[in-house]
Order: sequence, then C-alpha cells, then structure tokens
Amino acid sequence: MGLNFELLKRVKALPTYCPIHTDTHLVALKDHEDFCLKCAQKNIRNRHNEAVMTGVWQTYRRDFHGVLENDSIMDDFDLKNATFDNYEVIPESEAAANLYKAKHIAGRYLNRDYQANTIITGAPGVGKSHLAVSMLKAVNEHIKPDASCLFISVNEAMRLIRGSFNNKQSKYTEEYMTKLMGRVSLLVLDDLGSEASFKSGTNEASDWVQGILFGILNKRNRTIITTNLTSEELTKIYNPKILSRMYKGVAKHDGIIKFTDATDDKRKVVF
Repeated sequence: MGLNFELLKRVKALPTYCPIHTDTHLVALKDHEDFCLKCAQKNIRNRHNEAVMTGVWQTYRRDFHGVLENDSIMDDFDLKNATFDNYEVIPESEAAANLYKAKHIAGRYLNRDYQANTIITGAPGVGKSHLAVSMLKAVNEHIKPDASCLFISVNEAMRLIRGSFNNKQSKYTEEYMTKLMGRVSLLVLDDLGSEASFKSGTNEASDWVQGILFGILNKRNRTIITTNLTSEELTKIYNPKILSRMYKGVAKHDGIIKFTDATDDKRKVVF
C-alpha cells in the first residue's frame, strides 16, 4: 500500500500506539487493518530498495553469467544444448580421452590466473564445437566470482560484420564485435580457417579478416580455438603474428585436443 494525500485524508488516528514506534499512534483506514504510518513508510522504502537491488543483480548477471546465452553467435543451433554429459563416446576411444582432457582444461579456466589458449583440431563432425561449448558452459556455471564467457562462430561473425557495412541499424559493427570478443574472460573462436572462403582474387578480404582476428587475439590470453586445419595449413593462411598469439601458452600447458582418423564423423549418414 502506497501513501498519498487522498489516503491520508481518510485515515483516523487511534488511541493505541505502534509497538515498534512507541511514540506513534496507530491509524485506521476502511478495508485495511490498523497500521502505523512510520512502519508503512519503512516498508515502502524496503520494497523500493529490494526492487533496486533486484535490478542491479539482474544487470550484473546479464553482464557476466548471461553473456554466453545472449551474445554468442552460433551457426549450428544444436550446439545450444551441447554439454559434457551428452557428448557420446565409446569407452577408451580417442574421443573419450579428448572428453577427459577437455574437462580437465575447463577446470584450469576456473582459475582466472590461468593464461593460456586451447586448440581443438580435427576433421569436421568429430565433435570439436560440442566440446568447446561444453567447456564454456562448465566455466560459465562454476567460475567464482562470475565471469563472462562467449562462443563465436568465426565464419558467421565475419558475415555479420560485413553485413553491417550496408546496414547502419546493425549492432554487429567491427568495433562492437572486436570489443565484445576482446573483453570476455573466456572466448571460443569456432571453426577458425573457414572464413578463408571469403578470399577473393585479391588479398583484400583476407587482409581484412586477419586484421580483425589480430585485434581480438592480441588482447587475449584465454581463448579456445576450434579448427579443421593442421598447424601447417594454418601457417599457409595466417600471418605469423596471428599464429603466435593463437598459440599463447598452448605448448607450455599441453593445450591441444587433437582428433585423428581414429574418430568418426558424428554427423555421417550411412545409406
């Protein structure tokens, strides 16, 4: 119940006093229990403060815990449901070993002082993106205090940034995207190398993409990268400065999760 002048005109002071504010008379109002004006004012302030704190908490959670769900860019929406629990493996297989290693590395990322990238490499369809999303979700859920995690499909991100050139209403500008990817605590760059398909007869598109990737990786020390390419193939596509930033801490911390021909394409259809 809020207090206003119309209500105050209709209240009637009673001879009894408030048990809390012993110098204040209780008042009567039709269709309401007898109450103390000071208590009512205090309740209103408490509700207001509670509403403010709820808003602050929701904003805090959105800016940290909620970044993964709200700002991630995926080109495969099935990945939204990916977890460690539903990553299917055959016991003692390469995929099972890689699942164990992914969980172990995710545990390292719970420590904010862990400064190293992770490379997940292998042929399409072996579950690299599934593992990367699972790692992000585990960190996002358990890191204390909250920290922002983000999944970005490199190919889709480049497409959105290019689209912003001719769409002034798009939020996916180069500045917005590089700032978003540069500031999160843990980032997945998914399917690195696929954006090389943008390359035209000149080096213009490739140089532009590499400039964006350099700007992102140069700011970061905690990035999970998935790619279908080998290190030799990556060397043919990217500038050495990008590669050196991509490989930060990888060798030192054994941060490579590698799939070979021993793991089948999980999306393969037999007919």
